[in-house]
Amino acid sequence: MGGRDVLFVLGVVALIILILDGKRRSRKRAVAFRPAAVEAVQDRVALLPRESIKPATQTANQTDTPLPALPAAALAHVLPSHSGSQFGSTLLIQGKVDSGESLAIHGTIEGSVTAREHSVNVAASGRVCHSIEARVISVAGRVTGRLVATDQALLLSSARVNGSIDAKRLKCEAGAWLKVVGSVNAERSHL
Repeated sequence: MGGRDVLFVLGVVALIILILDGKRRSRKRAVAFRPAAVEAVQDRVALLPRESIKPATQTANQTDTPLPALPAAALAHVLPSHSGSQFGSTLLIQGKVDSGESLAIHGTIEGSVTAREHSVNVAASGRVCHSIEARVISVAGRVTGRLVATDQALLLSSARVNGSIDAKRLKCEAGAWLKVVGSVNAERSHL
């Protein structure tokens, strides 16, 4: 067996290991989001860094310290929270939504969405027309109107936003589409 044959066999073995690891990770993610695994997800959320969450009583003068950001992958798993409300993809709401818990929007809301101390996640199939006000806003779908995030606004690669953004921090993944009407007001922007 020559040197090339050994390298070929090692390459095939490495490829098989990568494929099996990917399947294992997929199964692990599927199990994590089953209703029976709610406690496991809540335990993972409890382990996320809390430095990025600041009390509402802090003033603007106290924001001199750097604000660490949650990684996009962490937000993707936290925002569709089992403890919050989920709006299904076939749901259409016309009017105001005011929530005391996190929201995951897969359907369409024609009106304002408010969850001041919580997170709002607009999924890829979700649409919001008017405004969203929340602590953390994550957009993968379409939003027309004003985004007001007291902590962070995250535009994922499939996001389509047409309006204005007011946030302490703004992150835009590659591929996100943003048409600003007015201005972007962010202390730290990562565009």
